[in-house]
Amino acid sequence: MPPSQARLPALFDPENWAEDMRRASSAGYAAALTARKRYEHGGLSLEELRPCEAEALDGTRLAGCLKTYIPAPSGRFGMVFSFEYDPDRPMLAYLAFGVRHHPRDSHALTVYQIADRRLNG
Repeated sequence: MPPSQARLPALFDPENWAEDMRRASSAGYAAALTARKRYEHGGLSLEELRPCEAEALDGTRLAGCLKTYIPAPSGRFGMVFSFEYDPDRPMLAYLAFGVRHHPRDSHALTVYQIADRRLNG
């Protein structure tokens, strides 16, 4: 299969998903649900995924993680996945959904901060 057609399956942690959906706005909830259905049905293409920064300016550490913007290509929301291997093939494990960037005076967590807390404690 050519790289442009390669797709990675996505698995969603039910507890993290439920927590993120409780926090989401109605627009975020709708966008996340649409994306999840598509990702569970057909996976994510390599073109949809971008590497997260190993150590970002906001203090998050997401080395080896991948992100996607919702809606594509540069939407307000995002999902972060860890890259995992099952016995048969690589896959994406859901870490977080949320707003990618909040206004400066906001104290709400970004999707990257949520993912960092889940990944690094």
